[in-house]
Amino acid sequence: MKKILSSIWNWTKLHWRGISIAIFVTVIAIITLSLQLSSLVPGQNQYETNTLGDLVHFPAPWHRAVNAPYLMLAFLFGKISGNNLYGARVASVVFGLFATALMYYIVRIWFNIRIATIGTLLFITSSWLLHTTHQATPLILLVAGPLLAVAPLAWFTRTRKYRTLAFMSLAAGLGVAAYIPFMFWLIVASLIIIVRKEKTLLSNIKPIQFFGALGLYVLIVTPLIVSLAHYPGQILELLGGSKSIPSITTYFSHLLQVFTSIFIHAPLLPELRIGHLPTLDVFSTAMFILGLYYSYQRKTNIKTITLFSSMLLLLLIIPFSPNFSMDIVLLLPFVYIGIITGIVELINQWFTYFPRNPLGRNIGISLLVFSISLTSAYHLESYFVAWPNDPDTKAVYVIKS
Repeated sequence: MKKILSSIWNWTKLHWRGISIAIFVTVIAIITLSLQLSSLVPGQNQYETNTLGDLVHFPAPWHRAVNAPYLMLAFLFGKISGNNLYGARVASVVFGLFATALMYYIVRIWFNIRIATIGTLLFITSSWLLHTTHQATPLILLVAGPLLAVAPLAWFTRTRKYRTLAFMSLAAGLGVAAYIPFMFWLIVASLIIIVRKEKTLLSNIKPIQFFGALGLYVLIVTPLIVSLAHYPGQILELLGGSKSIPSITTYFSHLLQVFTSIFIHAPLLPELRIGHLPTLDVFSTAMFILGLYYSYQRKTNIKTITLFSSMLLLLLIIPFSPNFSMDIVLLLPFVYIGIITGIVELINQWFTYFPRNPLGRNIGISLLVFSISLTSAYHLESYFVAWPNDPDTKAVYVIKS
């Protein structure tokens, strides 16, 4: 017992900075993502009403598999709190916090703790994420799902000490992601990347490890298989398609709206944004473009391949969805990884011009911190002040819970 406590104490002393930062980011995330969860706007919108209808006649995963992870948690919290609307919103917050942890981990292993902290703070103060986590809808799964596929893959390709655990985590992550719309494509992309780029890793996997991970995956997706066998119509939902294939003109019109909604001008959707404002601000857009440049310069890197292939694949599939205006949130984690990458490139370029000048370096860091703080303040005010007072928002929250 003393040895265990001594080991924990030594590990804590060695990693106290990382632990302190993780605690700080966690507290900020919990406060931000759950603030005014039931008091910001009265009542519920039409999408939340649909969710509450599903929860009244709660289907087991082997009956209704689509979005089952969210519905199960929302049903549980609804029973505990005695309020299905509040319980479903709490479930969104929980998945939002989970997505935040995965985002922090991905950026942490790709860059460093400082960049991960800055990036995560930008992520959790994004009005895009705030709108999603405050909704009593499964939409938050579209944020957590891609990260659930990418984070275990990133861990598996980097770790040596915990290779078996990472492989099992990858199997579990892909298994849970199978219940989320659009994730089939990411699962296929992840498997292709593993087979083509990580042949050495796969060759080192022992048969018992492989079949153990396969057994875990099958165990997780068994209710899904049973559900799809009885109700095959869910397959189309999981693929992210619609009953009728859009015409070429309609498809490219939707594709254009995906771009404009993020960067330029968005269609009116009061449940998820204010007016016609795009989801990103000017600073975030500039950092995203810079991040694309940074990634292109390193296009043979495994993380760049993973990021670009996943984002491009989802970008091409989203326009097929009948709810593509809402499903754009699928791109949120990839866009913010791009923004964080752009911040890294900006710092690198600035330090290249001022390699040994402490004044120049400090000025650059100060300007960056100011820009990030201003961006976070803008999104927080946009969501907590402007959005609930917008007449369009009040109009869609007329249904009382």
